[in-house]
Amino acid sequence: MRLLFLIGSFVALLAALVLLWAHRYQPTPGLPASRLADLRQDAPEMAGLIWGGTPESPTLRIKLDPGEAPLAVRLAIPGTPAVETLHMRFRLVAQGLKPGAEKWADGRFIIEWHSPTGQAGIEMDSMGTIMNDLDSGPLTFVAVPAKGPAVPALRLEHLGTGGSFELSELEIMAIEERALWKYSRWPLALAWLAWFAVCIGSWPDVKRWQALAAAFVCLLMAIGFVIPGPWKIQRPLLEQDFRLGADCIETPATAPPLAAAPAALRISSAKIEPSGKIHTQGSLALQLRTMLKPLRPLLHVALLAVPTLALALLLGRRRAVLLAVPLAIAVECAQAAFGYGFDSRDLADFLFDGIGIGLALWLHRRLLSRPWPLPARARSWIDR
Repeated sequence: MRLLFLIGSFVALLAALVLLWAHRYQPTPGLPASRLADLRQDAPEMAGLIWGGTPESPTLRIKLDPGEAPLAVRLAIPGTPAVETLHMRFRLVAQGLKPGAEKWADGRFIIEWHSPTGQAGIEMDSMGTIMNDLDSGPLTFVAVPAKGPAVPALRLEHLGTGGSFELSELEIMAIEERALWKYSRWPLALAWLAWFAVCIGSWPDVKRWQALAAAFVCLLMAIGFVIPGPWKIQRPLLEQDFRLGADCIETPATAPPLAAAPAALRISSAKIEPSGKIHTQGSLALQLRTMLKPLRPLLHVALLAVPTLALALLLGRRRAVLLAVPLAIAVECAQAAFGYGFDSRDLADFLFDGIGIGLALWLHRRLLSRPWPLPARARSWIDR
């Protein structure tokens, strides 16, 4: 009965989490969606910028002939004030786009975040890159400025050596978090903490404080690296779009002050200088992973070694492994569920996760082999 209860409650909590994530956002009242046809009105006339499609459903193509300098253009979003969050749908298609020497020298679609006063620098989030003859398919993202509210603008860059890429099916919408998400996420987190504690506490000879402390370690790992995870740009789960409730898009109402504060900054569409390399935004763990990309295996080792060591100190080595392995699987599965893909590198990540777990167990044994002034009873449950 206890096993059935744990399995049933796990499924219920997971379903609640997926449901809440899908309904996390809603359109900001009073701010209608913008599409590519709206951006075309103020777009500059320039070589390499080619409009196609129909007036109602246009496409924008960025073309670069061999030998020409890289090309970049900014597109202002008409009528959009400073916002906290932006929902975007779009599609990128490349036609013979030859990338440059750098890894980031390809076709890029970027959101610029401008301070409403125009005093701070421009923050940039890369929404998508494309090269060769690839088709991204329909993409959905939620972009959040690091220092909001901020005024958004779009930037398209062709940093390759030839070919073109096309932007289509663009829809931009200012959104905000629902009250349902704001007030339910903390009770849901506490429910997960309780589930971990009950599951761990069902093992023999585990004290309540040990179960609660170990559950807290598991919850921190789940929040930091599973859902919501370390990513700055938010994605829907399992390739299903966020349930925004589109009937609210055109409702005339007064938006919250921070979500739709009038912007003192005036942004104009224009040809601009290419930005070059864009530094990764997001949590410290994600930034370290990007900056230290050649050391990615070592980062995965550390990712699992630290919590596994903490769990081993609390519960013993065998039980720490029983918790660390599902956490490692959950981290990799979350990346696939958010649409980041799963390939041979992710399989290698499992290997380094295992090395991290093994390193934690070795450190645990080394710690216990030293003559620390611990009571015999404490050493007995640590060394299980």
